[in-house]
Order: sequence, then C-alpha cells, then structure tokens
Amino acid sequence: MTRWILIASWLVASAVSAQTTSYDNLVQSRFVHCAFYKSYDIDRTTGDRIMVEGRSDTLTHFQRIDDRHARQITTRIAGSRNVAVLRTSRYLHFVDDLGGFYLLTTIYACLDRDARTGTCVTYGAMQSRHFDSRVLFDPDTVYESIRDVSEPGFCDHSFIGVHEAARKP
Repeated sequence: MTRWILIASWLVASAVSAQTTSYDNLVQSRFVHCAFYKSYDIDRTTGDRIMVEGRSDTLTHFQRIDDRHARQITTRIAGSRNVAVLRTSRYLHFVDDLGGFYLLTTIYACLDRDARTGTCVTYGAMQSRHFDSRVLFDPDTVYESIRDVSEPGFCDHSFIGVHEAARKP
C-alpha cells in the first residue's frame, strides 16, 4: 500500500514539475501574445468547437515578465499597465487590479508542443473580469469558480534565447 502511495505521489509531483517547466518557458519569454473569444465557432464537418485565429474578441500582450510582475497591453483597456504574476502549482495567473475590478488571465495547460524540441508553443488560457478580491491571494479558487463563464483563448510566446536582428547598416 505504501509503495502505491509513493508511486502516486511521484506521478503527481512529476505532473506539477512538468507543468511548472512549461510555465517557466512562458515566463522566460520576452513577449507573450494571447487571443480570447466570447464563444467558440463550430466546425461544420465535425461539430467540434474551434477558435479561429484572427477572429478573436480580445487580444492581450504581456512583456517584461518576471516572477512577480509583467507589463500588459490589451484591446479592452487603453494604454499599458503593470500586472501581478501569480504562479501556483497548477496555473499561471496574470492579475490586473483596476481599483477593485480585476482582469484575470489564467494559463492552464500546454495545448501544442514543438515536435522537435518538446517545448510548449501554445498554451490554453482563459480571461475573465470580476470583482472578487480573493484573486490577489487565492487565484486558483477564483479561476475555478468562474472558468465556465470566462472567455476561452490561447497564448503563445516569442522564441527563447533567439537574438534579435542587429540594426547595423
């Protein structure tokens, strides 16, 4: 019995570690780009729900990301803003506090990996607007309570470790 508990604990720890590694790549990126949709389109041939690139309702861009802060630009709010970065064992949250009104962007999973390197290139994300101040100290609970009414979306990041082209003549 103890052996099975140890194996189960190792599997959970491995899953958390893998998820953290995926988020590490996202946080280390210079830029993160997200698109959110008020609803899904439906694929006419399969009936599956799909998100069509270029037809999003909200675009959000994060830059200067570190373990606690990021700079956010979104089509929902004029100008750029400083936001909190909150990492938990399950999710990565970006929280914009607009004086008691919160814009919560939650990254919840890796959707697509680069076949050659295994690096996550597309992340599942949800975005919501609400007045629940618990988001500042318990973002997982807030996200899980409102995810069914949040806007679905996805995020991708700029390349890590790639140097920009020199601007020399």
